[in-house]
Order: sequence, then structure tokens, then C-alpha cells
Amino acid sequence: MSSSNASTNNDNIPKMTLRDPSNQTLAVPEFPARNGPQRLVAAATKQPRGRQKVILEPGHSPLDWARLKSSGKDLRGVTQLGRYTLEDIKQHKTEDDAWTAIQGKVYNITPYLKFHPGGVKDLMRIAGRDGTKLFMLTHAWVNAEFMLDACLVGFLVPGR
Repeated sequence: MSSSNASTNNDNIPKMTLRDPSNQTLAVPEFPARNGPQRLVAAATKQPRGRQKVILEPGHSPLDWARLKSSGKDLRGVTQLGRYTLEDIKQHKTEDDAWTAIQGKVYNITPYLKFHPGGVKDLMRIAGRDGTKLFMLTHAWVNAEFMLDACLVGFLVPGR
């Protein structure tokens, strides 16, 4: 194919341009349209509640928590592991004495309160009760056993 034939063939191919014959710029429609269904649905869809960020006190980062856990300091507050009912756990629901159960294990979360990235108030939602359901809804990817192993006080058992 000669070069003259190639240019003739290319001349016949319609060219896409964003200018009209009078050399004016064409108005390109906005997408999604201002009152289009995509925007209306997006505006009506309930947006997830964003989590409030909490500024942790100095010395309360995840690395500081790891150091405290490995320091040998007693974070359990009990001399030996025990068996606890929900009634027992309900007695520990203050910031000075907070216990919770997660997946059948009972933890003294008091030492961890100020290290929790969501803040003390957020963690206190599970103090004095079985926090498994809420924990799994918000932290399913977190390994609670590893995070709180130094705070383990025992195991959850059925009521007496």
C-alpha cells in the first residue's frame, strides 16, 4: 500500500472533535446530571457514621501498649485464672475496674482503657458485660487474644 493511498483512506474516516462547525466549543453534558437519578439515590442513601478520632495521651500508643504488656507488670489484677459468670463480670463496670468477656474469655480491660484508639468512652461500652457481639461488629479483624493476653483473668461460664 502506497503512502498516497493511506492518506486517502484516512481522509474518509470520520474524526471526533469537540468543536462544532462554527468553531465553538460543544457543551459536554455533566455526568451525573444535577437532578439525575444517580445523584438523587446517592443523596438518599444513608452514609455510614464515621468514627470519631481520639487523641491518645502521650505514652499511650500501640507501641507503648506492647511495651507495657511485655514489661512483666501485672495487668490482670488477679493471682490466678478463674471461672466467671456474667453476674461476676457485671461487678466490674467502672473506669477504675473494668472487665469484659470476648469470645468466652474474661479480660480486665482497666489497664488498656487509655490505650484504646477509640478512646476510654468507646471501650467502656463493653465494660461489665459480654462484649463479643460489639467487638465482632467493629473489630472483627483484630486479634483480641493477642491484644489483651496480659489482661486475661479467666473464662466465661454459664450462670450459677
